[in-house]
Amino acid sequence: MLKALIVEDEYPARQELRYLLEPYHEVIEIIGEAQTAREAISLINALDYDVVFLDIQMPGMSGMEIARLLKEQHPHLKIVFVSAHEHYAVAAFAIQVVDYLLKPVSNERIAETIRRLTQNDASEPPKPVVEPLTWVPCESGGHTIPVNVHDIIFIMAEHEIIYIYTYHERYPTRFTLQELQERLPQETFLRTHRSFIANMHQVKEIMPYFNGTYLLKMKDKHGSEVVVSRSNVKKVKELFNIT
Repeated sequence: MLKALIVEDEYPARQELRYLLEPYHEVIEIIGEAQTAREAISLINALDYDVVFLDIQMPGMSGMEIARLLKEQHPHLKIVFVSAHEHYAVAAFAIQVVDYLLKPVSNERIAETIRRLTQNDASEPPKPVVEPLTWVPCESGGHTIPVNVHDIIFIMAEHEIIYIYTYHERYPTRFTLQELQERLPQETFLRTHRSFIANMHQVKEIMPYFNGTYLLKMKDKHGSEVVVSRSNVKKVKELFNIT
């Protein structure tokens, strides 16, 4: 298991990267975040991290300067740069980083990064076989409510509670979003955002949102809106043949 640190001064960018790495929780664990160079260096000196996901444009000391310093002090440390600017790439690989990711980062690109990080890691465990769900046990008034997967409109994480939304109701469940993502029918349900899973057969409208994201208006009673992160917009467009 690789212990990872995210170094990024913008909270939304840190959350987006966490979401992209969630499917690989069996091989990589995010156990720290830092907003500044000082925080990053302090955390790395306090704990033996394996990999650092590092933004280049940071307040104070730049990502390049942080990477050079870390390589001197911790030669074993694997560094992955995450940047919106491609012109730093040549200088980055001169520092012998593992990878250089351009924002917005796609699922396919993060998969390649994980392959590079783990190709020499013999500790990578095999992925377990999980049975697909037919019913999702939910809770209501102290009783268990079995919700058929075909009745699920969407799923949302809210204040650390996972809610299953049907046409009329919403129910809390003990399943995590990651567990539901792995066990719901892949041809029907899509993890659109770190906080949402949507039933693609229950989408009423698709609307551009801000900063390259989208909103899905769902077919439940309230016409709820589900967020599509930038990294998943391409999947949604391909699914619905949007050019």
